[in-house]
Amino acid sequence: MSTLLLPNTTEGSMSTLDLPTVPATNTADPTVKVFWAIAIGHLLLWVLICVVTQPNLPLDMVEMIYWGQQWQWGYHKHPPLPAWTAAAVWEFSGNQPWAMYLTAQCTIVATFWAVWKLAREIVSPWLAICSVTVMEGCYYCSYMVNDINNTIMTRPMWALAILFMYWALVRQKQSQRTLYWCLTGVVIGIGMLCKYYMAVLVIAFLAIPILIPNTRRTLKTAGPWLMAMISIGIFLPHVIWMVDNDFITIQYVLNRSDDAAADSVAGNVLKHFTSPVSFLLSQMGAVLPVLLLMWPLVKSWKLNRSSNTPTVSSSFDRKYLAVVVLGPVVVYLVVSAVWGASIRSMWGGPLFSFLGLFVLATFLVQEHADKVRAVIRSSLIVGGVMALALFVRNGFGPAVRGELSKVHFPGADVTREVNQRWQQLHGDQLRIVGGQMFVAGCVGVYSDNQVDVFGGLAAEENPWVSDLQMAHRGGMIVWDKDEFGDAPPQDWLTRYPTAELMEPIVCKTRALTGDVNAEVGVIIVHPAGASKSTEVWASKPASSINKHR
Repeated sequence: MSTLLLPNTTEGSMSTLDLPTVPATNTADPTVKVFWAIAIGHLLLWVLICVVTQPNLPLDMVEMIYWGQQWQWGYHKHPPLPAWTAAAVWEFSGNQPWAMYLTAQCTIVATFWAVWKLAREIVSPWLAICSVTVMEGCYYCSYMVNDINNTIMTRPMWALAILFMYWALVRQKQSQRTLYWCLTGVVIGIGMLCKYYMAVLVIAFLAIPILIPNTRRTLKTAGPWLMAMISIGIFLPHVIWMVDNDFITIQYVLNRSDDAAADSVAGNVLKHFTSPVSFLLSQMGAVLPVLLLMWPLVKSWKLNRSSNTPTVSSSFDRKYLAVVVLGPVVVYLVVSAVWGASIRSMWGGPLFSFLGLFVLATFLVQEHADKVRAVIRSSLIVGGVMALALFVRNGFGPAVRGELSKVHFPGADVTREVNQRWQQLHGDQLRIVGGQMFVAGCVGVYSDNQVDVFGGLAAEENPWVSDLQMAHRGGMIVWDKDEFGDAPPQDWLTRYPTAELMEPIVCKTRALTGDVNAEVGVIIVHPAGASKSTEVWASKPASSINKHR
């Protein structure tokens, strides 16, 4: 078998910290074009599939947009940055779904780029390509990225923090090291504004001076302290918001992780063992495909302690990757074991972006051209299968299940009729929509004007609107009858004196196959002082409804 002729990217003089220096970039390196072809191809394929099979925005995107339209420093579930991003993209794109799906895929391309750039510092260029392509086998980086939410937005920040931290440690020039310390602080702060589990990576970073003695000298420089101040400064406004809102997001995190403190007091010791094991098992679906794709390149699963060949990484590289890849996993397991709480499987989303690179740097590798081609080819095939799986699920799921999918909900059609009913009764624009979070959110997102969403009619979750405002200004209350039934919760109709039940809205879904209807229940809350309607509102297409007299 012929071997690829690749530049040595791991040898060179040691920096002032006795760490490997960053090699010069080979401008003639053909793998640069290969990387961008793969990254752009991935982006275009997944954007196309989402545009074709997801005509209605997914639940999380809907929630992110209507949250972000309020421009708060936090929301009852999460920090604010993903919501701000979603609302800004939706606004500046002119309410174009493709722009939302493009933004989601850009987060993965940014993650690819961070992995690729770090891999080029540690292994040869073609192995760096392999370390990226095997990410196609991790469903966190493919099948699950059809949405914008806090988990997806955190992933590139996590990957960039790992890359910038590495550069901060290995650059020779003080000015360069200072720059990357600052950039690490920026992405950590931004990551914390996406999701709190960014702190898990920070804890792993704190272990670097302990586990890699050469790095302890950095604590005597300004870099780490600049990083800390910048990240805290970015995150501080949200902390102030949390204090002002009784730490509502922390309570949400505790509830999502199945707080088991009370159970442990009662003697439920078993959960302290089962929770960590359950989390590990939940990550196998993301880890095993990556390891299988890497298999042809691994000559032996013994630790590689040699440094005689260009494709073998340095001791520092191996230790650094072990800390940033395995360290967060250990933190999760320790927290789960001590606390006895369940760690949700999706919280593992950013953990394994560098798994392929970790394998290549840690174990004995055989870099033959045919094996490299096999890994790249197999990875791209697996990525195509992932894309096909999403296409089939979205395209044929409603017909097979006989029930509505959120991405096929006729949100725009329902929004038009809800707004037209309001306008024909009261002559002005609808300002408040409440009820079931997803349906009300669709009305808020797809309306031409700003409509405040009162999701669940819960004031603590929607502080920008209140019962008093709804009763005074009036509004519409909507819900999916497939989920809530024909009758809404009783208080939805009784808590407002001018509330009136209307005929439901029936619209065709936008699934590629099947003939499934969406039926939306409607309550109108007339503005204060307005009388209730006395005429039954028939369920007709919006264009055929006569003006109410």
